[in-house]
Amino acid sequence: MTSRRELKNYAKQAMSGKYGILILAFVAVQALALISSMISSALFPGEETIDIVLSYAFTFILTLLINVVAAGMNYMYLNIARGKVYSLNDLFYFYRHHPDRVIVAGFFMAVLNLLTMLPYTIYSNANLPGEDASVEVLITWLYTGVVLMIVGMIVYQILVIPLEMTYYILADKPELKSTEAMKESLEMMHGNFGRYLMLKISFIPLMFLSVFTFYIALLWIFPYMAMTEVMFYRDLTGELKVQKEEEERVARDYVNPMFDSYSQSEQPQEDQTHPQQFWSVTGDSSVASDENKEVQNNAASENTQDSLYGSVENNRTTQDNPYDSSESKEVQDGLQSQTIPEEEEDNEPKPWDEYFNSLK
Repeated sequence: MTSRRELKNYAKQAMSGKYGILILAFVAVQALALISSMISSALFPGEETIDIVLSYAFTFILTLLINVVAAGMNYMYLNIARGKVYSLNDLFYFYRHHPDRVIVAGFFMAVLNLLTMLPYTIYSNANLPGEDASVEVLITWLYTGVVLMIVGMIVYQILVIPLEMTYYILADKPELKSTEAMKESLEMMHGNFGRYLMLKISFIPLMFLSVFTFYIALLWIFPYMAMTEVMFYRDLTGELKVQKEEEERVARDYVNPMFDSYSQSEQPQEDQTHPQQFWSVTGDSSVASDENKEVQNNAASENTQDSLYGSVENNRTTQDNPYDSSESKEVQDGLQSQTIPEEEEDNEPKPWDEYFNSLK
């Protein structure tokens, strides 16, 4: 189980150097949602009940189509997190690979969102103040509407948490149907509901701080949230655990191969005969020095043994034949006299000779 801090660190590492395309993809999805809302308001501008119903129905249909692009953004985030090839064309991945699966899953989530936001929708349209309404009435209507909207959003976010992994599962398993992917998401989130909820809550302070940047920081915060959710999914599937173990193994091998995950005796023969290049110089020199020391020690021991054996043999020979020993001494003295030259006398006058002569 990976902590929230580690998930966010992995998200930052994956986003490093790729903020441009991540922000561009986020802006593209939000722009499509804004355009759909503008088209709906332009087509159904009236305040009659039929116009309001048709406007919401048209917006609902456009939302389902935009969800296909949003699911493609999740696919692109997965590719970035895994170090695979990615591009803005990933936004249209599900349009090329069974978009009906995403539409069915998005339909269920959109209905859930509609039900949670229904109190706000009914109140804001039924109690719309007139042109001659007082300031107190406007403030009350606005305050109540904001509270109902916030409550509806919170309830929706809580109810949709068990289904948050659906789009990632559909991206990884194209053979699954939408209902099967939602069931797998429910099973995957079982026991992880609280972790995911706390992960989403941890981003609320950043959203409040974005007020001081005139909400420009949201262009970075929302992609950061999405990438952290991707890391949460990878943690549930076990990918992060494998990645973490691989990173630890590589770090161990780089720092010191003695602390490898398996001992030298368990390693293959190739690994024993071909050490890592980083340690080749120091390892070979240390081994060579050790071998030289062993050779020198063996040579010294052999020399001492030979000298001992030689002295013993000489004693035996002198005891057996004393005449041979005397002859051998004479031969050795002759060899020494031949090999060691005598020093020549220096008859040249020295400066101190005059001094000694004067004393005489």
